[in-house]
Amino acid sequence: MMVGNSMIFSILFPSSYSIEVSKLRQQLDEAHLAWATEWKRRQADFKLENIRFAHDPGWNKRFFSLQAARDGGHWFWQATHTIVVFGGLSI
Repeated sequence: MMVGNSMIFSILFPSSYSIEVSKLRQQLDEAHLAWATEWKRRQADFKLENIRFAHDPGWNKRFFSLQAARDGGHWFWQATHTIVVFGGLSI
């Protein structure tokens, strides 16, 4: 049975094709290595810096803060929550 399979493969894939595939694979590997080397060389130009922001203790109390809108941390958002709750109960 193995002889039959190898004969079928030799008919479908003659030896000249396997040489061409290996040459193509070698060219692809060389091109990828060149690209990866160049990409790594260019990445050395960029350095990440640790950017720190000053802590704002009242960040969740700011008027346009999403957290203030969710928690009702500002009088406007508290009034909005109250109106929405009473509006929802009246439905």
